[in-house]
Amino acid sequence: MLLSGMRESQGTEISLHTMSSQDLQLLVSFAYSGVVRAGWSGLLRAAQAALQYQSSSCLDLCQKALAQGLNPARCLALFPMAEAPGLERLWSKARHYLLTHLPAVALCPAFSSLPAACLAELLNSDELHVQEEFEAFVAARYWLAANPEIQESEAKALLQCVRFGRMSTRELRKVRAAGLPPPLPANLLYQLMVEAEIPGRERWRKPDQALVVIGGDELRPDMAQRQPSQKVWWARAFHCGTGLVRTVEWGQLPALPAPGRFRHGAVSLTGNELYVCGGQDFYSHSSTLASTLRWDPSQEDWEEIAPLCQARSLFPLVALDGLLYALGGRCNGVALNSVETYNPELNVWRPAPALPTPCFAHAAALLEGRLYLCGGYSGADQYMASLLHYDPKLEKPGTLLSPMGIPRAGHVMAALGGRLYVAGGLGETGDLLSFEVYEPRTDRWTHLVPLPSAHVGAAGAVLQGELLVMGGYSHRTYALSHLIHAYCPGLGRWLCLGTLPKPRAEMPACILTLCTMQHTALVPTLHQIKPAR
Repeated sequence: MLLSGMRESQGTEISLHTMSSQDLQLLVSFAYSGVVRAGWSGLLRAAQAALQYQSSSCLDLCQKALAQGLNPARCLALFPMAEAPGLERLWSKARHYLLTHLPAVALCPAFSSLPAACLAELLNSDELHVQEEFEAFVAARYWLAANPEIQESEAKALLQCVRFGRMSTRELRKVRAAGLPPPLPANLLYQLMVEAEIPGRERWRKPDQALVVIGGDELRPDMAQRQPSQKVWWARAFHCGTGLVRTVEWGQLPALPAPGRFRHGAVSLTGNELYVCGGQDFYSHSSTLASTLRWDPSQEDWEEIAPLCQARSLFPLVALDGLLYALGGRCNGVALNSVETYNPELNVWRPAPALPTPCFAHAAALLEGRLYLCGGYSGADQYMASLLHYDPKLEKPGTLLSPMGIPRAGHVMAALGGRLYVAGGLGETGDLLSFEVYEPRTDRWTHLVPLPSAHVGAAGAVLQGELLVMGGYSHRTYALSHLIHAYCPGLGRWLCLGTLPKPRAEMPACILTLCTMQHTALVPTLHQIKPAR
């Protein structure tokens, strides 16, 4: 406008009739600094301004920040922007949040302003993630109670999206007890339930990433029959049928070389390949491994690459800045404080700065580019509660932070929503159902709702905004677990998603990009797992 010879280029003043001074200040400030300084509501205004005035880099930054801070009320606030061109990615994340947190969203005052067509689409989606179908009915009932002016025909169309045929007898009793809000007639509900007498179709979710579970111990009572698993499985879909019945559809990847391994580490650097190293191939201290394996979709089998400098088991393996880090662990019954790092371009392991103290059966996670370790057994076989920030670039890389509320080992830790979550494991009192979350900004731990069952030596992963805890065993009974429990931060509760192909413990889990699995030349073997209640 100022340089093209337009009339405005000749004047001493320019009137911008469609832009506020606040928007102009924001966009000019971003153009010079690359930073948007605003809270969530300010980011929402900034995104609208960036979209209107075609500042793609500012819009991209705002969308990333908005997607990280989603909660039920904020998702509803995004709805007016749902169909705006350029915001498809943000709305996709908000829609996924609505589908996985509908019971919490339904409690928000703004829920009543959600258009009926949008609510119907959510209720009718196969990917609606509810513990039981009754929760879908409750959400519809809340909305109808807040919108009494709706026509009976429209209310019926909305309620037909609730799958009454999936409900257990207990749920149907709860539906009849709740009834419909006035002025809707009571016989409408009876009519819908009669029409749905035939069991309804199941709900099922296909994640946008692949959950992979590698090896593990099958813990048979007869030691002569026990052997580590060679199997590598990935979850293709999660199904939810009648009542609380849930199943997982699993596919197989190439098996690990015989005789398999457990207590090993596994990770993916880019989401397109798997690295597995260390662990044990039998149940004696002398059976600790140093070998490292790699697989990607272009390979029909695993390849062996450079081994670890130090054989180790019961340790976490993480990817940081394009390198792999094997941290601590145990070898020949001795706890280790050594750390080594693998460079995939050079195919070599090299020593890295050591941990402050030896430990094994601990857990590690990456949060916003920072590596954290917590818990485990000390060199004296004592349970630890410590939380350590490990920075391999420093000569003394360990910084101790506030310890967990309960010392533990054999647990899982994962980063989710800017926080660190720690679940399960073993403590001084035996099996731990305790579940804690760490807030880096305040350096404080908070106890959350406990696990539904024991998970010692379980696999942990984050999939679609949920923390998954898989398998493991109970130290009290030495019974293996085959259950997959998922924690939804927005709902503050655990759900059972189904089961592993077989009960197993002391194995890692990884997340791969879905395109990796879809383009592999292998034809996966599908296994429909028996329902879990």
